[in-house]
Amino acid sequence: MHIVEKGAKMRTLQADDAFQLALKEITEQQVAVFMDASSSLELREEAHDIICALSKIDDYFDSVNTDEVMYNHKQTKGESAP
Repeated sequence: MHIVEKGAKMRTLQADDAFQLALKEITEQQVAVFMDASSSLELREEAHDIICALSKIDDYFDSVNTDEVMYNHKQTKGESAP
């Protein structure tokens, strides 16, 4: 998939209210596990893993956006070259 197309798809996904709501609620649920003093070590580790995975998804969005910006910059720079 071309970087510009991928960037557009990622922006669409990031702007989707249902997707953002799901990420927010999952994060809140996992934070609640940490806040619950009765949570087992296993549950806290699982919550940690889930929060790390959600962070990886966010990092991926940032990476795709950065790649697109760099690609567009190179394209624009190439067009202005003599």
